[in-house]
Amino acid sequence: MSARTGLLLLAVLWAAGVASAQQSGFTWDVPRVLESVEVPGVMRADGIPVKLRSVKSAEKPQVILQHLVRTFEAAGFYIPPDKHRTQWLAEPQLTALDTERLISYTFVLQPNPDGTTTVVLGEANLGMARREQSAFAPVFPGGTDLMQSEMEGARTMTYLANAEPEKVQAFYVSALGSAGYSEDSNSSGTWRKGSEELRVSVRPVKVGRVAVIVLRRTVVEDALQPAVREGPRSTSPKAGADKR
Repeated sequence: MSARTGLLLLAVLWAAGVASAQQSGFTWDVPRVLESVEVPGVMRADGIPVKLRSVKSAEKPQVILQHLVRTFEAAGFYIPPDKHRTQWLAEPQLTALDTERLISYTFVLQPNPDGTTTVVLGEANLGMARREQSAFAPVFPGGTDLMQSEMEGARTMTYLANAEPEKVQAFYVSALGSAGYSEDSNSSGTWRKGSEELRVSVRPVKVGRVAVIVLRRTVVEDALQPAVREGPRSTSPKAGADKR
């Protein structure tokens, strides 16, 4: 569970309505909060509604981690043993499960240069899952832990692959090129076909293993640009005569 939630948070951080449905009586208690930001819109990961929030704390990561673990334990949540956890991000993270309401809680701690800590908080309502459609983009052969999410009209697909980054990138050059996409010469990893845009990010997890993130969105303004550049065409028969 922590692996899939970690991939989701990685996708959200890279890419940067369900609150009423996820009220469980549990309230996040981060010490020494300086500011808080709610991530707008409804997100679904593998059909599961997810609520995200980010806060900045004046406290150190280790102190926050210990405090949040105590709040999980006090709430009676299930915390997987160390041997069942997988660290997908460089930053400290942990997922706990409310087994009665089937809501998982995840936090990721990001130290900041000014001594503060950014805390990303996620709540996933597993009891409200719905079946997702098939992958919207090619998946590297042997890819595992495939997960899709949706928020504000954009869709994100994440998965893991046992390969070097260069090999995965070469796969997408071939697969997307064959599917009629063209890579943006000014933005490596950005592919377009008509008004559809795909952004592919390949990030190493460890030697020989990568996390792949594919973001799809519709770029309406790009589809309209050719007509704008051409400008209005005159239909008047005098248009040619005026140039004589």
